[in-house]
Amino acid sequence: MPEPFRSAMPESHPLPPYFGLLAVDVKDSTRLPSIQHARLSRALTEIVHGGLELAGLKEMRREFESHSGDGLAFGFDPSLVPFAISPLADVLNTLLLENNAGPGPHIRLRMSIHIGSVPRSPGLPGDGNAAPRSETHRLLDSVPARNWLARADAHATPLVLIVSDTVYRTVVVGDYCALPPTRFAEVLAETEGKNFAQTAWIYVPSPSGELLSRSDAQPAPELEPTEKAAESVPTVPRSGETRLQHVEFGVAVMDCNMGDFHHHAVPRQGPDRP
Repeated sequence: MPEPFRSAMPESHPLPPYFGLLAVDVKDSTRLPSIQHARLSRALTEIVHGGLELAGLKEMRREFESHSGDGLAFGFDPSLVPFAISPLADVLNTLLLENNAGPGPHIRLRMSIHIGSVPRSPGLPGDGNAAPRSETHRLLDSVPARNWLARADAHATPLVLIVSDTVYRTVVVGDYCALPPTRFAEVLAETEGKNFAQTAWIYVPSPSGELLSRSDAQPAPELEPTEKAAESVPTVPRSGETRLQHVEFGVAVMDCNMGDFHHHAVPRQGPDRP
């Protein structure tokens, strides 16, 4: 019987499903004594999982979740990416402030959110592994994410969120997220030692320190692309100004010092949102 015809061209393959991709990593965790590492890992997991519940994402399935001791990452339903940005980032920011005011390990987080097609094969090696997952971790380790957190006050700014350009344009500019585009600052996300450089966007729930040092009347000088990654800062309220953070549900943070924390159980109503 003759062999079935096979083309010399490479075969096509079905596209894996899309996932939202979230990762967090603790700043300066390696400087802690070894005896505190397990305690830090437990505290981080409790904060992230507790934040998901407070943000209304308790039922969200976390796919191919991985823990690195000082960080964790997972995939989730991509329709929930808007809520992983807001209210989750603000909720985690508040939980970190509360944690850092107590006797537990002081935790400051970099957080990244991306979206992309990755394979789903539970229980098998390589589950969830593909370029978008690697890019999520490159964003997390990028120069801007590290520098922005380092330049903020250690007590007032416990979290910096960086999202991919895909997420920003699809979710934020598309108006699916409660945060407006003006709350994000564009950066060139480069990762030291890696062949990675992409446009990304940073959001800081409670900016402080050098992130507040520039005046609107004194525009920053033009920088080279590599300098922009390390030196660009967000447009934020001046010290002492009140800002209003409206969300569909979850939390609303009322000032830069995180003095007020409000939880809303029902969607916000207003003339611009039926």
